[in-house]
Amino acid sequence: MKFIYISILISFLWSQNLIGGVTGAALDLSANAYEKSLSYSGVALGDDIGGISYNPAVAANIDSISGTFTHLNYIEDIEMFYGNFFYPKSKFSFTGRFGYMYMPSVTDYQTGKELKYREFFIGGGSGYKYNRNISIGANINLYTATFAESSGITFFLNTGINYETYLPLLNTHKIVIGASILNLGPGIKFKQQRSSLPLSFNLGAKYVYEYDYRLFCGLRKLADNDNLSWSIAGELVMFKFFSARLSAYTDPNNNLKFNMGAGFKITYKEYDFIIDYTSLPLEEIEYSNIITFTFRFPAKKGKQMKQEKWENIWKR
Repeated sequence: MKFIYISILISFLWSQNLIGGVTGAALDLSANAYEKSLSYSGVALGDDIGGISYNPAVAANIDSISGTFTHLNYIEDIEMFYGNFFYPKSKFSFTGRFGYMYMPSVTDYQTGKELKYREFFIGGGSGYKYNRNISIGANINLYTATFAESSGITFFLNTGINYETYLPLLNTHKIVIGASILNLGPGIKFKQQRSSLPLSFNLGAKYVYEYDYRLFCGLRKLADNDNLSWSIAGELVMFKFFSARLSAYTDPNNNLKFNMGAGFKITYKEYDFIIDYTSLPLEEIEYSNIITFTFRFPAKKGKQMKQEKWENIWKR
């Protein structure tokens, strides 16, 4: 049964996506469990260390050396590994990211040829704090894909902007607005035909109350699709170390879907370790399981930082 699933999926990708269509499944899936549990709303995360997946501008708001590592799997053997790393430097923050997705090689029972599918990308970029409220960012990435006997290589650019502010006289109420353009590039060539990458235009907003309650909304437009996708999400932090999330969104075919996620945070001295999980519904291939491990080194030392951590313990 597993062989049939994989054969059908690879054949579908070959006939629909890579010949004059769209490739880059890894690019669309390359987000942490936290971001995926919020759907497209992740473009307005503001200062989350994994938010580079949806908006590179968030890198300008990170004040600590940190990184994430994500594992995604579906149909048991189809897997993806994704990671990103941050290093802050005054107004600039430097980022690095990578992703690798593969499917087990199978033999086409009709032609006898070996079918395999691999995607890999690696990139780096920077975020810049323009002023107290506005941050911008971009990263450039090298992308390769191998499909059956064909392979290709290309590059793409992600760019974004963030605006955040506190409501007047209400320092516990925060608004974040974000916008980004993702996977902007020339596409990749297979069999004398060029396939485009999943170019998307994203807009989102976040409302935060005392860092324990968050509401999100987002819009997403794929360049090759006439539909406008939307998402709404909520997050609640409980007991200072547990976070629960729920989102509703529409996919490019206007199908309504729901998603849930959870996170658990451990603080050791001045170091943070976070584990996030979500189960993402995917079309025709069951569900994917996504788990992310995040580490964050202290940005400041001493009593000042410790006091700030307890006042703002889950600030991302």
